[in-house]
Amino acid sequence: MEVSANEKMLFILVSMLCLLLSAGCGSDKQAAQAPASDKVLRVATSPASPPFELYLKEQNKFTGFDIDLINDVAKKMGYDKVEFVNTPFDELLTGLNQKKYDIAMNNFSKTKARSIDYAASNSYAKAAFSIVAKKGSNLKADIDSMNGRKVAIKKGSSSERVAKSFPGSIIVEYPENASALHAVETGEADYAICGNLTTAYYMTHTDDDNCLQVVGHSERQDDLVVYAEKGNEELIKKFNVALSDYKKSGEYKRLIKFYFGDIEKQS
Repeated sequence: MEVSANEKMLFILVSMLCLLLSAGCGSDKQAAQAPASDKVLRVATSPASPPFELYLKEQNKFTGFDIDLINDVAKKMGYDKVEFVNTPFDELLTGLNQKKYDIAMNNFSKTKARSIDYAASNSYAKAAFSIVAKKGSNLKADIDSMNGRKVAIKKGSSSERVAKSFPGSIIVEYPENASALHAVETGEADYAICGNLTTAYYMTHTDDDNCLQVVGHSERQDDLVVYAEKGNEELIKKFNVALSDYKKSGEYKRLIKFYFGDIEKQS
């Protein structure tokens, strides 16, 4: 995947516009049905988490780190095309059991609970969680400071696990990471807990007033994985083999650098 400077700028400009309006920014599928002869991988995603997933309405195009990665890995799996299915985040995994699509991909953390009900892939990247507060608030990321304070998280995300590690905090759920972070900007919440890469992207491209600051991080990094229907381990096995091959390539390293910069080497 080779990306020009102009393409990168377009991604940033459009994602800034779509971040807080993402609920109405999407079609059900990226393109018309492929010819019957094509081998198609159906992938569900909720495209409102830049830089991982984003839907460019005017171009009828899904883009982002996850999107580019699954497109590249699918080719190595032998697929002719990836068909993206725009799905609400809290319906992504349940749709697997209803056979609405083959894979769900939305920068999912690998958890024991999810792995009981669904088939999980190997890790395609790692991410920690950032604890964010408003500049000048003098708030700290500790149990005493967060006791009785409102903590904004994305509904259904692994941020809830981190939030619950601070007993006494009041968890407030939002539909997207962007709206959780925006709640801190407006004073609706005292803290937000979101993935560190998503947080960094939001603070760089959306926090125009520069009013947010990271006051803490989760102690551990989560493995980001894709999920398939339980019992479809054969598909996950093919994904893992193709992913392993892809991660050894220069394409993977270029993808990481394009979306996240010179961060610590992913495993």
